[in-house]
Amino acid sequence: MERLNDEPRWPIMKNILLTTFVVIASTAAATTYARAGDRPQLVIGLNDQPAKLEPADAPLSVDMRVTYSVFDTLIRRDYASEQTAGHAVLIPSLATAWKRIDDRTIELKLRQNVKFHNGDTLTAQDVAFTFSKERIFGDKALVPTAKRYLGDIEAVEIIDPETIRIRAARPNPVLELRLADTTAAVVNERAYREMGVNGFKRHPVGTGPAKFVQWDDGDKLTFEPFDNYWGGKPAFGRLVFRVIPDSQARLACLINHECDLIVQVDPDQLSTISSYEYLKTEESVIENLQVIWFVGTEPYVKDKRIRQALSLSIDRNLLVQALWSGKTTVPTSWQISAFGDLFDPQRQDFVFDPQKAKRLLAEAGYDGGEILIRNVSGYYPFGDQMIQAVQKMWQNVGLNVKLQMVENVAQSYQPGRSIGTGSVSFLMPAPEGLGYALFEKGGLAETRHGFQPSTEFKKLVGTFYSTADGAVRKTTYKQILDYLADEMPATAVYMMPQFYGVSTKINWHPIPNYPLDFRPDSFAFKVGE
Repeated sequence: MERLNDEPRWPIMKNILLTTFVVIASTAAATTYARAGDRPQLVIGLNDQPAKLEPADAPLSVDMRVTYSVFDTLIRRDYASEQTAGHAVLIPSLATAWKRIDDRTIELKLRQNVKFHNGDTLTAQDVAFTFSKERIFGDKALVPTAKRYLGDIEAVEIIDPETIRIRAARPNPVLELRLADTTAAVVNERAYREMGVNGFKRHPVGTGPAKFVQWDDGDKLTFEPFDNYWGGKPAFGRLVFRVIPDSQARLACLINHECDLIVQVDPDQLSTISSYEYLKTEESVIENLQVIWFVGTEPYVKDKRIRQALSLSIDRNLLVQALWSGKTTVPTSWQISAFGDLFDPQRQDFVFDPQKAKRLLAEAGYDGGEILIRNVSGYYPFGDQMIQAVQKMWQNVGLNVKLQMVENVAQSYQPGRSIGTGSVSFLMPAPEGLGYALFEKGGLAETRHGFQPSTEFKKLVGTFYSTADGAVRKTTYKQILDYLADEMPATAVYMMPQFYGVSTKINWHPIPNYPLDFRPDSFAFKVGE
């Protein structure tokens, strides 16, 4: 349950009570926030409220759903073009152009006359502060968690008011992709210093189309259109993110015309939404994996043959059909097609082979000892159902697995667990986007899940991270995947799907990631609505 990947829980009230609250609260909201000029209000029903709105501070999925419209990055991914290109496509954002100086350094030309929400003009100094030692990668960094995502950056050099150079600590062929990640959003230095990091988390100042107005804890976050947005005037008159933890209450909000868009729709709600002529559904398989961690320091799962057997016993296709109505996919390995040349379509590291699993258990001398699974109840969409079904699959091959449901993440990490549930996001469409979770030194696999990689594996990772040679990277990443398939510190179950309920009065489509994009080129109200 780490990072932006995760869907944190919120205390669940009785559906009927919460639905009543939704109707009352949304009516009040509609009264308070009328239209801005001729533009309608846009209301989003979220499953939780953000933890903070500092884009680089270990953002959760719900954080990114909000911050994506508040901030801009220097470079932006063109998700629409990627669908046909089959690899990452990058387009200008706050940088109008960029070029490589060497295998560690990028020079970027900054867009001129860009305004922050507080009226400041974007400067090279704002960019330098955003990626500074003071904020990101120093020993006393203001946002120490950001080092996990942006720690490759070593220095920012201001060449002139329109030009900066960003240098990585080592050869880095994916630095452009790193700068397109949501954690690399540019912040306003003056606001940051005046408010301090904690103040900024609650009152963000960016250059995006949505300007922060108010945060009502547990209820809603309100934004106004930033009409000085460099990308054009936003289509919405107000942007309100409503906090509606219960899925039935979110559905009621949509049906009652009180929400224009709701997130995290359950698959069994899709037909209900489609039955209303004024509603539609949208879906996206996002760059996030539902995973099961094997704590390699614990008895029984310490033997890699048992970890392999655990993975081989999972019928992932059955889970995809039963839980998600076939609306997502099973990964072939720790990769996605957006890796481009580094993607290997022939790999099959997560196959279903219960007979081989039984043979491996016999070879390992498994004696029927109890293996403890811990799962945070209600944390992931269908996460409880998934692990309960997997428990039965493990029992079918002779594994003695006990499932313990706990209330929070801290409880799940208490000593004694052999297996845990989680999810990991691809922070970029490149293997480095998984490094923080699986194979970097100090990554989640090592620090939270008992992964003890060999010296040879560490050398492989070092080679991969220290070269910009495409052929070497391809060969080395294949070896990394081979090692992970053999050692099996974790196994992936399926790509995480996301379903949305949407009013037909808006033109909007999701991207294959958690953020919601309401920029003028991605969102509009239909004419006459």
